[in-house]
Amino acid sequence: MYVSEIDMLSPHSLLECLYLLENDKASFRLLAGGTDAVVRMKEGKWQHDCWLNLKNIDELKFIAIEKDEIHIGPLATHSEIISSPLLQDHADVLVQASREVGAAQMQNMGTIGGNIGTASPAGDTIPALFALGASIELTSITGKRQVSAEDFFIGPGKTVAFPNEIITKISFKIRGKHDIGIFQKLGPRKAQSISIVNVAISLSMKEGTKECLGGRIAFGSVGPTVLRAKKCEAMLSLGELSNDMISNISSVAWKEVMPISDIRASASYRRDMASALLERGLYRLMKRWADNERKPL
Repeated sequence: MYVSEIDMLSPHSLLECLYLLENDKASFRLLAGGTDAVVRMKEGKWQHDCWLNLKNIDELKFIAIEKDEIHIGPLATHSEIISSPLLQDHADVLVQASREVGAAQMQNMGTIGGNIGTASPAGDTIPALFALGASIELTSITGKRQVSAEDFFIGPGKTVAFPNEIITKISFKIRGKHDIGIFQKLGPRKAQSISIVNVAISLSMKEGTKECLGGRIAFGSVGPTVLRAKKCEAMLSLGELSNDMISNISSVAWKEVMPISDIRASASYRRDMASALLERGLYRLMKRWADNERKPL
């Protein structure tokens, strides 16, 4: 099937889209930025009766703050995430992940909802959402439900979303004053941006010390879905994040990840790189924390 031969509908409102998805006689696939879809179609994959183009649904385009939460619409592009002062202040790990999503053209077209919906184990923004403790809102014509990012993905390209549901919001708590985060990625050159391994880290630090009060660590491209490194996380608050402690935490990552060998890397190489990326990320976070602590008020 050629890309030019596909059938496509372009609803102009969320309600119109939801009514279309209730048609159980048709096989629909949602289209946001289309950066993955075009490639898959040319490969003969993702063939459906019809595509629903979401780009005209303005209700799904927002980045906002409400009380103690950040809300992001699924049609927010990676470029919009990168340039958002709100996300720069409260979700630095997500901003850094979006910077790694291919070249500028892909960042301009690609959306966070598309990255989530594709459900690739190598998706760059997904570990960042795990690190932020994000929740995903799914909406159908009959109502809404909230699913944590960790529960949303059930396998490569598979999620808990039903065929009549659409992602309508991504949300997470505003970070605390002493929270810091970082995204680290190993991959080929930027234009060919699929991660070999990536990691997102979010830490809550104790003011004036190197003590970590807790944190989240999530690896991508090391298993069938993004993986929370809970054993590593449990070690974060065992003492000051000294060089020795960081080295010990990183060595545990080698045992926690579950990579496979493929055309891009062997399983053993991915294990080594997962450990190395975590170590480098923690070192960089602690340097940033120390630099911020030294800044005059």
